[in-house]
Parts: sequence; structure tokens; C-alpha cells
Amino acid sequence: MSKNFLEINNVTFAASNKNKVNNVSLNIENQGEIICLLGPSGIGKTTILRTIAGLEKIHSGKILLKNKIISSKDTHVEPENRNISLSFQDNCLFPHYNVVKNIEFGLERNKNKKNFLNMNEIIKFLHLEHVVEKFPHQISSGEAQRASLARSLLSNPDLLLLDEPLSNVDQSFKEEIQVKLKQILTDLKITTIIVTHDSYEAFYLGSKCE
Repeated sequence: MSKNFLEINNVTFAASNKNKVNNVSLNIENQGEIICLLGPSGIGKTTILRTIAGLEKIHSGKILLKNKIISSKDTHVEPENRNISLSFQDNCLFPHYNVVKNIEFGLERNKNKKNFLNMNEIIKFLHLEHVVEKFPHQISSGEAQRASLARSLLSNPDLLLLDEPLSNVDQSFKEEIQVKLKQILTDLKITTIIVTHDSYEAFYLGSKCE
């Protein structure tokens, strides 16, 4: 039985026949660790996150979370049953709901678990107070990205996957958000994998880089 919180064994991540990341192995030993995957755009970082989340299937190797196989050649746990939250770089909000309703979906996923985060505090620290009643098409890409991050945090997942989480955030308060985000992830022991092309962001947020 694995002693690691997350274990990826010899997995080939593939979005297509031409876009593959071959034979990847990665272990996260303890709950609450923050791992950064650092590299330029187009090398398959997002594909890795999508596969861990269950949006892509694998044909070789295996992925275990909390000693349970969630992906292998013969096993595929559906995304909604993994308690993994993925926050995309691009706008992935529900277009027919306003920002606050989108964020509340995180609380809906967290119904049966203790929640140590206050939604209003999350909205405030992510500088979203002025857009909570607006719809996704009425806000900037940075605001949409932060709303997605708020929703993911409030879901209190076993594993949080962040795809370039601060790439669209205004530089004026990017550092402030980095400080608070790392504090929240550390305090709540939310195991996190962050993909980024920003070496400073990887160094600041991650406890380990790959």
C-alpha cells in the first residue's frame, strides 16, 4: 500500500497523438504540500492537470490519491467522484450565473465537510467585491480567473489543481494575493499542484518545483 498522498506512476499524459508527455512519475508524500510544475506554454502542463482531474483517460500507468486508484488502464473514477478541484487559466465560469452564484458552487461541493473559509473574506482578498453581481461576460479575464480560484478554494478539495492561477491578475495586487493564497493553502493543508511558466511565482508559492 502506498504511503504517499498522491502517486503518479509511469503515466503518459496525452491530449492527442501528437501532444504527449511520456512516462511521468511524481509523488506527493504528505497532505498539504504545494508542488509547482514549471515550464513554457505548450509542453503539456494543462494536459497533466486535466488527466489528474479525470477529464482525460490514461492507457498506461496509474494515479493514486489517498491510497485509492483513480486512473489506470482498467479504472477511471469520474471527475465528480474524485474530490479534486481544477481551476483553469481561461474563463470556466457558468455563463448564465453571476459571479457570486458561480463562487457559491464551491460551497455546494463542500456540503458534507467542515469549511474553515468564509466566502465573503475570500471575495474580499481576491478583490471581487465590485463584480459579484455581474455575469462572466461583463468582467475581465483576471476577475474571471480569480472567481474560479475562489470557487475552487471554497470546495475544500482533497487535491487542488491550479492552471496558471495568477497569469491574468493585475500586477498591482498580485503579490498580495500570492501571500494570502499560500497562507490559506498552508493553514488548511490543501494539497496543491500549480502549473506556471513564471519562475518567481513557482518559487514563491511552491514548496517544491518539478
